[in-house]
Amino acid sequence: MIIIKKNIKNFIINILILIFSIIIIACLYIKLNFKEQTIEEIIYYLVNDAGQASTDVFITAIIKSIIPFIILIFGLLFLKNKLFKNKEIIFTTILFLLTLVVFIVSLRVDVFIKNNLQSSSFIEENYVDGREVNIKFPEKKRNLIIIFAESFENSLINKELGGGWDYSIMPEMEELALNNLNFSNNDKIGGFYHTNGSTWTVSGLVAITSGINMKINMANAYFSNNFMSGACSLGDILKENGYNLKICMGSAAEFGGKDNYFLSHGGYDIFDYNYAVENGYMKAEDKVWWGFDDSDLFKWSKEETLKLSEENKPFNLIIETANTHFENGYLEENAPNNFNSQYENVHSYSSTQINDYINWVKEQDFYEDTTIVVLGDHLGMQTDFYESNMTPGYDRTVYNVFINPAVNTSNNKNRTITSFDMYPTILASIGAEIEGDQLGLGVNLFSKKKTLSEKHGYDYVNNEVGKNSNFFNHYILGEDYLDVIRIGK
Repeated sequence: MIIIKKNIKNFIINILILIFSIIIIACLYIKLNFKEQTIEEIIYYLVNDAGQASTDVFITAIIKSIIPFIILIFGLLFLKNKLFKNKEIIFTTILFLLTLVVFIVSLRVDVFIKNNLQSSSFIEENYVDGREVNIKFPEKKRNLIIIFAESFENSLINKELGGGWDYSIMPEMEELALNNLNFSNNDKIGGFYHTNGSTWTVSGLVAITSGINMKINMANAYFSNNFMSGACSLGDILKENGYNLKICMGSAAEFGGKDNYFLSHGGYDIFDYNYAVENGYMKAEDKVWWGFDDSDLFKWSKEETLKLSEENKPFNLIIETANTHFENGYLEENAPNNFNSQYENVHSYSSTQINDYINWVKEQDFYEDTTIVVLGDHLGMQTDFYESNMTPGYDRTVYNVFINPAVNTSNNKNRTITSFDMYPTILASIGAEIEGDQLGLGVNLFSKKKTLSEKHGYDYVNNEVGKNSNFFNHYILGEDYLDVIRIGK
């Protein structure tokens, strides 16, 4: 009987060692490869639909982690059997505490808890609801094409032009920024900063198109079809003004609740991986990366662009790329290999693909009445890749360029701007006049008005929007507040 109890005890301890080892290795992998990753994003995707994520991302993580995992397991078993023999409870307690520390430090759980315990009235004091201000469109409304380039940031631009690289990875994006309107944090090619709650794809899209960040805690999980129902977004305003709305993406739209957001705010028609399969554009077994690659994305987006242009209404087409998603991106078979790393080659080819689509649009009859905006959704998450290659101390910002806007400005350099400011600026770029030049937490950059980050300082704004906000919970989330409590009902 004693032997059986001892075996059971030993089995349980070994299972705990296995679990703790998985947690430690996973946390260290994230910390070493994605230093800016936080528990906030992980919680978001755990409680939303993460099943549509690319398997390549997980396979890469497993391959990179398997050897450290084996070493850790054998090391812990050695310690348990040699140094802590007959002291298994003490050993397990120490291991649990070590795992807890690694978890908290690597995923910045302490910051997450602190932000949720601290309250701020900053959002309430500065938020401008688009439904409560006058927004006047020109008599002849312009078309709007927005290209969200996954993880596009300015560090990959040649340092001579304002970037952080010793050579040009994305020459087409450099030329576009130089020859068109680029809002910059310096006097060369630069960009905008993302903030707390806008650092991953879904949150980046929300911040740029609604002027407000997402807040993640255990009382709101964004499951609902009424995704942030209190927010007034770009899609809401364009829909109200008679625009046809379409979004094209190579992934499944339900990943992370993107479908809920774009359906709730404007009722966008969605062309995604599932649509492509259901309508015969491709077979499910032909899936690559997150769904279909960016070559197919732009091929089918051209078809959708022409369909929209034939309607007797202005249109907003959003195109979301995916090839440059972490880790190391997806390098298509026909992509050139001009650089040493795959991620450089993926970015280079993505730059070419985006530029080719823009040049195609310029050849169309409707281009004269069309504004094209190219934006990164957030900074790249693969921190080690950037830090290992870019100029030390380079100030990383998100890429942006406005092509053929209805208005212009010379006040586009040496600005302190965030994702929020893109929202009213995009509207102004198609000729909309915004009462007060502010929407959400963003300021129209074509105006002479200072952004909130220029007025208060970026660090202050970033800290304040990260804190708990009763206004956000009850006004922006509305009925969806306390979603988690209703999960089991």
